[in-house]
Amino acid sequence: MLTNDICEITKIDAQNLSIDETNNLYIADSIMTDKYGFLKRYKNADEYKSAYLPIFNGEDNELFSLCKNDKIHGILAFVKGFDWSGKEQYKLIIKLCDTAASIPLDNCLRQFILKKLELHGQIAITAYDNEFDERLKELSTKVQLKSNNYTLTKTDIDVGMLKEAAEALQVKNNDLRMVYSNALPEEYIEQYCNLFNELQEAMPDVAEDGFVQYVESPEKLRGRIKSNAERNITHHCYMVFNASGDMVAQSNVAVNNNDPRFPYQFLIGVTEQYRGRSLGKWLYAVMYQKLFTEIDFEKVHVAHHPLNKHIIAVSEWVGYKFAFLETTYIL
Repeated sequence: MLTNDICEITKIDAQNLSIDETNNLYIADSIMTDKYGFLKRYKNADEYKSAYLPIFNGEDNELFSLCKNDKIHGILAFVKGFDWSGKEQYKLIIKLCDTAASIPLDNCLRQFILKKLELHGQIAITAYDNEFDERLKELSTKVQLKSNNYTLTKTDIDVGMLKEAAEALQVKNNDLRMVYSNALPEEYIEQYCNLFNELQEAMPDVAEDGFVQYVESPEKLRGRIKSNAERNITHHCYMVFNASGDMVAQSNVAVNNNDPRFPYQFLIGVTEQYRGRSLGKWLYAVMYQKLFTEIDFEKVHVAHHPLNKHIIAVSEWVGYKFAFLETTYIL
């Protein structure tokens, strides 16, 4: 336990909580979910206990309460994982119930962070909505990831508008063809990987000092296709091809069929030569018609770097609304 004035950080034994302790944590989690605009993944304390708390085994993954005057002020999750290159990484995720941190809280957190840093040599720290921006910059200016997170509520989708836009853009781009897949066939894998990596390299994310690019490969993709099938996850993918059969654009959404409430929109992009033809809108128009018609979801979520103005505009066109800013620093 770390204390400073009226603040303390205490490790939680997530496997041995009383009913009241579980309820208190769930209430704090609900407050933070509403505050930041996170997806509401847990319907009640029992679901929170069964679906979230088991990952905190007290060895690689630890959960901490941050309290002021015996009241939960925030939750710290310290987890062991990997960055996009596959390198082992420890990450501290900071979430607060209140709107701002006090000076005593700053001091307490600083002690906690420095102890973890001393123990592991390097850690990543994720915080939201610039709450700790100035404080973390005092420890490091190296940003690994900065992303605006957006959500699209099903009821905000205008299917008629999307249908009309898709038909118009099909006519406008009659030299191109669009192909849909829910499990990429072998014939598309190499082109998919090449375009995926080309689009990643063009993202504003690469300008961040600590950014680590995910590199797609046929081997990784085949492994993920197999894993998706085993976990009952559908990868909805629309691809655009030119007359020569070259893939020039793609859009991707992952849906967990065991719990389809929150599909995840990931990489959407167009190769440089074909930009300016509204292919992003075309991809979104057909994708969200399909999701609206076939998937019983609540909200789709997507993350864009704040400087990726063009794709943010396309996301807002289809109905996405800003939820929160997420920033990960490397110390």
